[in-house]
Amino acid sequence: MRLLRPTSGRRRPEWVEPVVAAKARRSAALLSSLAVLLAARAVHAGSEPRERTISTDEVVSWLDSKGDTPPLADRGAGEEELTPVPPPRHHGFVVESSIGALGQLGEMKYTSPVAPWFHLQVGYEPLRFLMVFVEGDLVLSNTSYASPPPPERTYALWGFGAGLRGTVKPSERVGLYLQASVGAAEVTDDVLSTYGYQNANQLNLYLAVEVGAEWYQVSPHWALAVHGGVRDYTATFKREFSDKPPLAWVSGLALRYTF
Repeated sequence: MRLLRPTSGRRRPEWVEPVVAAKARRSAALLSSLAVLLAARAVHAGSEPRERTISTDEVVSWLDSKGDTPPLADRGAGEEELTPVPPPRHHGFVVESSIGALGQLGEMKYTSPVAPWFHLQVGYEPLRFLMVFVEGDLVLSNTSYASPPPPERTYALWGFGAGLRGTVKPSERVGLYLQASVGAAEVTDDVLSTYGYQNANQLNLYLAVEVGAEWYQVSPHWALAVHGGVRDYTATFKREFSDKPPLAWVSGLALRYTF
């Protein structure tokens, strides 16, 4: 006689329990692996240095320390090595213009005052210390110092000539020169004959001597100069019945360009 099991509950199949146990073991293995990975990352993160914010004072201090250190190109170099070598001075064709004054030393000082003087000089330097030149000048003056009559009148004195200049250079930036020239000059109008200068309005010989100092600029072409001298207007300002020499002084500032 076979006993019957109560029918109030259902029995699990025998294969269910092994499947549940296997899933539980896999879940446990996965959880343990994840725990080990998280622990390893935590240890690695703890060993790395943390970033921090740099303060303004630290940045300024770092920049100051960099400024105290000379560049590599300047280390061990003296001031002489860093100073650029000045370019060589040119010599060749020269154009020089001057503006200055002309004053009389003879009898003409009682007739005409100190007058503006404009001078132009073009030359060539075959050697660094020697120049051959031609020149031209213009003086604008009047008879304001003479006693009337006649009333005060204006006149222009113009002339042209040629000469030689010798230069010595005590330094790279300074030159000293002496020049002499000979030429002809005349007064434009017959305004001086009344005062005894009968040959003033004719071309007459003049002799000139000047000294000057040149200041060479950074550019090898340019130079500034100050100069002055004496001129002998042999017949132009020679007055009748007077033994005083017809001399005049000149002085001016010049700008020179060498091609």
